[in-house]
Amino acid sequence: MVNSAKDAFIDRIRALKPVEPVRGIASVYSTFNEFWLYVRFSNLVKTGRFWFDVDTYKVLEWRDAKRFIVCLVCGDESSVIFVPDDKLFEWCEGATPNRKGLWLITVIPKGDSLMLRPPGARTAYDVSEYVNRYDFISKSIPPPVLRKITAPTAHKTDEEQTIAAVMADTSLEGGSLHDRLIDLLLKIGTWVGYKVEKSYKAPPDSPYELDVVWMRNDLVEVAIEVQVGGSETEAKDRLIHARRFGARKVAVVSAAPSVTRIKSICRYEPELKNWLEIWGINPLYEMYTSGERFFDLFRPFERQQWREEIAHFP
Repeated sequence: MVNSAKDAFIDRIRALKPVEPVRGIASVYSTFNEFWLYVRFSNLVKTGRFWFDVDTYKVLEWRDAKRFIVCLVCGDESSVIFVPDDKLFEWCEGATPNRKGLWLITVIPKGDSLMLRPPGARTAYDVSEYVNRYDFISKSIPPPVLRKITAPTAHKTDEEQTIAAVMADTSLEGGSLHDRLIDLLLKIGTWVGYKVEKSYKAPPDSPYELDVVWMRNDLVEVAIEVQVGGSETEAKDRLIHARRFGARKVAVVSAAPSVTRIKSICRYEPELKNWLEIWGINPLYEMYTSGERFFDLFRPFERQQWREEIAHFP
């Protein structure tokens, strides 16, 4: 779990030096008059890399005013990259944040090294010498004698870990997993050109509300129910209703424990079974994180505008 990994990391520091959360600033810790620690976490995704978001509103406010270290927890507390503030600004110089004001930083295991790629950059930096550098926090902590990198393997990306990542993702809105997955689906639909709506009724006087629809030409292309709690039977009835009123495709986003039940109650529904897909949370969130980065990079190439000079995107 995200919080467990962060807590274990902070406990390691606490064994060496006093450290407490900074009041009112999420994921930031004080080492008392030395450095602030800005802690970010990522699991290893199926593409074999870690993804971290860094809030530029925070770090640019602290620049030249407060010393800080960005701590990138790669899977668990055994592999943490300590990025001093000056290195962060050096590596991310010229990087453009996304719509949420976040720098999306990639860390790629390569042999016994970890390679850090700033947002939008084609080159990556070998950050092996910054791994587990607890001595950066205080001069009283000796540097490690051995800093062998043991990057976690992909088995860390099970559904429980992914759910924790969804709940910790600052780019998603909502107080529950259900609401955050709806927000995720709305954003993915928008990126690929659909008109999106949530709590959709078809027709308007329908007794059923669909969690999310993706539409083209005001027609429902995809109707989606998020089933991470509540009644699977109600989700089935809403999707049958969506098919009757023109949805070309229907899908249900489900946590693993509900999949068997959904299949069993939909198998003998002729209006539904041949059109229904069950989308897992793991691939959906991976699609979202990959898509967020892709479309941030893609938009300047897509934009059509007159320019005084020939544009160059290095």
